Amino acid sequence: MKNAASMIEFSALFFLFLTALISGSYLFETTHRTMVEADSTINGRDRNLIETPLIEGSETVDGASVVQSIFQIAEINADIQVDGLLYDKNLNMDYTDVSMINVNDMYRTEYQRDSDGILQKLIFRRV
Repeated sequence: MKNAASMIEFSALFFLFLTALISGSYLFETTHRTMVEADSTINGRDRNLIETPLIEGSETVDGASVVQSIFQIAEINADIQVDGLLYDKNLNMDYTDVSMINVNDMYRTEYQRDSDGILQKLIFRRV
């Protein structure tokens, strides 16, 4: 009788071990698949796109911000147009005259992007 009880106890422990082994294997596999999917999602993101809470075109800035944008045109890497006057993204700031921009005026912004979402032109129109 003692051998039968030991055999039942051994069988129960064996099935418990087998269940834990299968559950661990399943957990490892699903974690691995999740990590691979997350990695491919992160690597597939376009790093040129930036999410902003602002609706493009609804922003109003002062003239000082417009002048500052022109001085940062190399970092923006896009043409800037102010009331019809175009500042090329490759312009030399040493020979650039921005004195016709009134720093006290307000300007509405518009953004022109290419099909990949990369900023091509920043347009400021006086309000």
